[in-house]
Amino acid sequence: MKRIFLFMMMSCTVFALAAQKKAPKWMQKQRRAVVTITTYGKENKTLHTGTGFFVTETGEVLSSYTLFKGAEKATVTDTEGNTYPVVSVMGASDLYDVIRVQANVPKKVPFFTLASEPQAVGAVVYGVPYATEKNAPFAEGTVSEAGTVTGTYGYYKTTIPFSSSQSANLPVLTAEGQVIGLMQEDAGGDKSVSYAISAGYIRSLNIASLDMLNKTYTDIHIRKAWPPDEEQAQVALFLIANAQDAPTYLETLNDYIATFPNSLDARLNRASHYAYNCVQLAEATGKPAAGFLDLSLKDYDDAMKLGSGEESDIIYAKAKVIFGVASQDTTLAQSGWSLTEAMKTLRSAIELKEQPLYRQLEGDIYFAMGIYNLAYDSYAQVNESEIASPASFYWAAKAKEQIQGTNISDLIALLDSAIVRAGSNPAPETPAYLLERIDYKLKLSLFAEAVADYGLYYDMMRGNVDDSFYYYRQDAKFRGGDMPGALEDIQIAIQMNPQQPNYLAEEAKIHIRMEKYDEAINSLDKAIAIVPDFASCYRLKGICFIRRDNKAEACTLFQKAKELGDPLVDRLIREHCQ
Repeated sequence: MKRIFLFMMMSCTVFALAAQKKAPKWMQKQRRAVVTITTYGKENKTLHTGTGFFVTETGEVLSSYTLFKGAEKATVTDTEGNTYPVVSVMGASDLYDVIRVQANVPKKVPFFTLASEPQAVGAVVYGVPYATEKNAPFAEGTVSEAGTVTGTYGYYKTTIPFSSSQSANLPVLTAEGQVIGLMQEDAGGDKSVSYAISAGYIRSLNIASLDMLNKTYTDIHIRKAWPPDEEQAQVALFLIANAQDAPTYLETLNDYIATFPNSLDARLNRASHYAYNCVQLAEATGKPAAGFLDLSLKDYDDAMKLGSGEESDIIYAKAKVIFGVASQDTTLAQSGWSLTEAMKTLRSAIELKEQPLYRQLEGDIYFAMGIYNLAYDSYAQVNESEIASPASFYWAAKAKEQIQGTNISDLIALLDSAIVRAGSNPAPETPAYLLERIDYKLKLSLFAEAVADYGLYYDMMRGNVDDSFYYYRQDAKFRGGDMPGALEDIQIAIQMNPQQPNYLAEEAKIHIRMEKYDEAINSLDKAIAIVPDFASCYRLKGICFIRRDNKAEACTLFQKAKELGDPLVDRLIREHCQ
């Protein structure tokens, strides 16, 4: 209260001379629309105090952006001492230092109506400060210059002196008591004049969808009003989703639904948010996670009332969320949240409408339940539809793999379809499908085809592969009898990771196959230098000495390998050392 009293006293000093003039008849009543604004930062510390004014009976206030920058909350106080919280930022421009906010007022408040624009040069104008006493001071002047901010919205120079910082953000009124604009200081510091930026312009400021992440608005930590157009509001909601933690985003969803109560998408969004984030929400609120799962189901029930004609899609969305939660937490004992319940719910959707997308989810649920033959049947239906995808063929292969008696060539054929459907611009998961196909081909000893697939994988990854790629490809080449190719690959792997002893051992194996025993021993000595107890390296080194007819040295090495636990060396000892 002391702060407000001090503010009033300074205002009285600024406008003392004008107080001697006779005020227009409307002045006493109209000035009740002027308010003081207090903004608060962290820990409820006062950030700024300034002036603003109501421009609607419902509590819309125009003021300075600077007052609100960095604010966590704000209040407005009218001339009768009533204080109201600011509940949202409706629009702002940091360039022109103006803002439009909404105060939560319990009843209609006095407000200024907007003057028509443009105002003529020479028009009489008044600057009206916040005041509670009768016959309070005011300032009188004229419009000396008139320009535009944009369109018909004006930016006026007036002869009203800008005597103090307390002159900032006062309403500038016409002779009839309508508001022209918000008083601002001359940029050059000339205190003998002031400017008024159009109140109509400030009122025209709205938050568009992309503005939600704009620094102008993120620098203010008070809730932002949604764009008046629901389509833009939906875009804004989407953009916000990844920028907020789970409890904050729930508040955002609640606010959105309060603003657009008939939004089906927002209701479904909140339902899934409750479900997937129940643990985080419980930790943040101290409420049980089960309660948020119940709220999720309630939102789906409410969505059914909003989504006439879309019932099957709503039920599908519900089944998908139940499946997602139940498959993530297999210990969940909450009623209505199990794989069985997900399948039961999905069945209801399928009964209403047959959709390939529903069959995809059906396959996923069967797969999670371990019923692989039915999972495969569901995926097969999807693969015969217009929504067949690399993923649907891949999961058909994974389901069929679990069915006893499946031919590996059938799995390869399914993965062929997955990879072909990926096309020339594959999804991030497509290389994994290719690696699966390579494994199947290796099981069938199709080594040349596996090597070709490694080449395709390399191209798909645009050469962005690590040393393990060359290690595995050399193994396929080795098993296929391509020793020069295998040697080339393993040497690239060694260059990329010279401290990996397994790569040196593989290089030695290739040298042995190529009967290059000196080179093999050199590779093995490097591996042993890195890992002295690498048992198989002593066995391989012993083989080199056998091939060079040095049994004594070979048997010493075989014995060392046996002491280190090599399971393959006993046969060599029986053959060469007894």
